[in-house]
Amino acid sequence: MRILVTNDDGIESVGLRSLTEALCEKHEVHVIAPVAQRSAAGHGISVHSPLPYKELAPHRCACRIAVDGMPADCVKLAVLYFMRDRLPDLVLSGINEGSNVGSDVIYSGTVSAALEGAYMGVRSVAISNVDRTFLEGYAMAADMLCRSLDALMTADLPDYTALNINYPSVPHRGVAVVPVGRNRYTDRFYEVGEGLLQIGGEPLDDESGTDTDVSLVRRGFVTVSPVTLDMNDYKVLEKLKEDLTL
Repeated sequence: MRILVTNDDGIESVGLRSLTEALCEKHEVHVIAPVAQRSAAGHGISVHSPLPYKELAPHRCACRIAVDGMPADCVKLAVLYFMRDRLPDLVLSGINEGSNVGSDVIYSGTVSAALEGAYMGVRSVAISNVDRTFLEGYAMAADMLCRSLDALMTADLPDYTALNINYPSVPHRGVAVVPVGRNRYTDRFYEVGEGLLQIGGEPLDDESGTDTDVSLVRRGFVTVSPVTLDMNDYKVLEKLKEDLTL
């Protein structure tokens, strides 16, 4: 299979390397990823400036291109330029260093890269290692993903839909296909220097006992959630037609 690998942690990240090494045993791998850390970049793309890129030495079987841009830029560049003559069969974004559950997906460059792939008509999956310090988790998540590729490729997904997978910080209890939940943080800004503010905070335990990605991954399950670019609220849309007259 011809696979595009990208991420938001940067092309030299441990998660991307673990995924690439696992895929190289059986697949043709192309790595096109940000040159540096781009976490929480969301779905931004670079439209007002050129995109610098550099071809790097291959890692295992994979050719590598580092892009000074956003994760979504990397996918767009791959499909429209670097791989345009023979498109990837699959886009894999990750393995992210930390979770992408609940409201994380709004900000996640990892998930946005997968959604960009889906938007461009390529089957796409984002995968994250929930505990970035659980180093064994990267290889475990990569192995699980490689063994699941056939199922992921044949799953019946609508257009513009990607899969978001989170691997727990303990040996997993199974796989749960669940909706994205709602996780909140004790967000606040801290002064870290003159004229400098840094956001920080801890997650709030709002989702205990619910059947969402937030709760299930904390309980030791690998979570799989379909995510989509369709931002319509159809229930509200129909009600609004009745309620709103201008």
